[in-house]
Amino acid sequence: MPAVLATLVTLALAGCEPDRTVVTQTRGAATGDWAAITERGTIRFARRAWSGFETLPSQGLSTEQYQRLAERFASRNGLAVEWIVASDVDGLLRSVEEGRADVAVSNLTVSEPRSDRVAFSVPLTRSREWVIGSTEQGTFGVAEDTAYVESLARYYPGSPRVPVPAETDPIGFQSLLETGVIDATIMDEAAARVIVATSDRVDKLRELPEVKDLAWVLRKENPILKKTLDRYLVERHTIEEHTEECRDWDAIVAAGRLRMLTVNAPATYYLWQGELLGFEYELVQSFTEAHDLELEVIVAPGVGGLLEGLAACRGDMIAAGLVPTDSRIELGLRFTHPHMHIHEVFVTAGEPILDLAGLAGRRIAVNPKTSYAATLKDLGPGAGFEVEFVDRSTSAILGDVSAGRLDATLADSHRAELESAFDPRLSLGLALPPEKGLAWAVREEAEELLRRLDGFVREHYRGYEFNVLRNKYFVNQRRMAKQREHRITGDMLSPYDDLVRPVAEAAGFDWRLIVAQMYQESGFDPSRVSFAGAQGLLQVLPRTARDLGVDAARLKDPETGIAAGVAYLRWTRERFPDLPVGEQTLFALGAYNAGHGHIRDGRRLARQLGLDGSLWFDNVEQAMLKLAEPEYAEQSVYGYVRGTEVVRYVREIRDRYRLYVRHFRLLEQREAPASDSMPPS
Repeated sequence: MPAVLATLVTLALAGCEPDRTVVTQTRGAATGDWAAITERGTIRFARRAWSGFETLPSQGLSTEQYQRLAERFASRNGLAVEWIVASDVDGLLRSVEEGRADVAVSNLTVSEPRSDRVAFSVPLTRSREWVIGSTEQGTFGVAEDTAYVESLARYYPGSPRVPVPAETDPIGFQSLLETGVIDATIMDEAAARVIVATSDRVDKLRELPEVKDLAWVLRKENPILKKTLDRYLVERHTIEEHTEECRDWDAIVAAGRLRMLTVNAPATYYLWQGELLGFEYELVQSFTEAHDLELEVIVAPGVGGLLEGLAACRGDMIAAGLVPTDSRIELGLRFTHPHMHIHEVFVTAGEPILDLAGLAGRRIAVNPKTSYAATLKDLGPGAGFEVEFVDRSTSAILGDVSAGRLDATLADSHRAELESAFDPRLSLGLALPPEKGLAWAVREEAEELLRRLDGFVREHYRGYEFNVLRNKYFVNQRRMAKQREHRITGDMLSPYDDLVRPVAEAAGFDWRLIVAQMYQESGFDPSRVSFAGAQGLLQVLPRTARDLGVDAARLKDPETGIAAGVAYLRWTRERFPDLPVGEQTLFALGAYNAGHGHIRDGRRLARQLGLDGSLWFDNVEQAMLKLAEPEYAEQSVYGYVRGTEVVRYVREIRDRYRLYVRHFRLLEQREAPASDSMPPS
């Protein structure tokens, strides 16, 4: 039986992770201590490839922030950074032992066997291990070469065990548990807690008694490096537990960390293709970087949660697009100078509402709990429009307007601009007075923090950095349409067909699908760069390229960009080994656009809604739309996702691909296609 299960695991996790160690730069092995590192001028950090359980951090430091912490350590000591990427834990340890890296930056469990091989930094955190699954009496699966193997041998010595590849991440284990390939596993509490909370098929079975330290890894022969790194980590207070502490500026500086309360929404803070984004998030991050502080983000379930969290001292400030009001000031909030001014604006699909006369005969949909309802009431019945109350979020209402299910709505201009930048069907019209200011909030007694924040806002408001961020998130970038004609009469779909064909074939894709995706991503423009920094014909993020072993500096080169994009699409396809080939491709496209974690959330939600989690159209795509709504996003692992964009992305690529296939069928039949049979892409 174990051999059969091992085969099932291999099939279920086929291609889950790269099977090699990827080095971003190669300088050869070197095992010298701190003096040799400083003389070299470069410190080499190793990290896991595809550290796939990248949830949107609701509290504490994310993996990305650990990497920034390492880079700040290097900067503090005047060192350049070289990153080395390993596929699994053993690869991390070997990269340090063999002298290819100086420090492995990852939460590695401190254990006696590992301590015989390497040295550990001061612990960054402490954690218990949980046993999760359906039953402790069945078959266990734990990743090879991890500390969980020791725990399994100690607490379940007689239990059947199926080996699981060392590179399998918690999401992979969740799939194995939910599909019944294994009955139980052992995992650190932080990851296990998220799986148990978001899966209706996985339970917490037991909490093991030992509390284990998690730390970074160094060579045992480098005591000065260890001493220097430990001193820095202690200074940064990375080993402190999160506490509910009312703090003003001096306490914040002493802790080295500012706690920002916000909400998971497109204008504030969200996860996109593995990148943490949001106007409020990046603006506060600029403030913390200017003061050499880490930014800790605490996500609240809504406006009420923001106010409660600040009052309970779970955060130091609120950055969530709040409008200062008398009632909020009476509650004890102090507000900075506004960092953005907005109006309420009418939004439609198609022709915009340009003046009050244009409201005649329209049906304006708003949530009755918002200020928009009061605004519409103040306009009075003479304007000749009807109000339709919809108990949904503003993002969801804007999506319904875009799709034609609702006639029009009223929304804050900055949110409407952001949504319309992603959805060209939305048109912004009449903006109503008066202008409103959005500001950050602190507790009444946090006078020095307020002074610092207010000074930052006043100094940078409408300055260069502010305008760069505002343009990135809120300025509608839709170009005045250059008519692109791609009238296809022969067997060429794009200028890059010859580059696409061999790469797509080697990865098991129809090359015409890749061309359809390429047009969707870049319009066949290899120089295009997205607002988040994705580059090239298939819009690959530099970080993703590096994880794939591709030179990120060459993404705008068509051959390199195509190779990177196809490799990433292949990787996303391999996240869904339980699906048939056709559905695998659709889910892979969705994951390419939004990240595979969001698609897993969509599958899980689809099942909870009584839909089929193995079918994209009319099933998981419906769940993806709901993940843009707070009540569903808050219950997911990866948080908010721009569901309408993902759904449109997959559908439009599929439709374009169908046209390409139809065209080639006509060619094969030696029937010349009609001149209008292939509209421009």
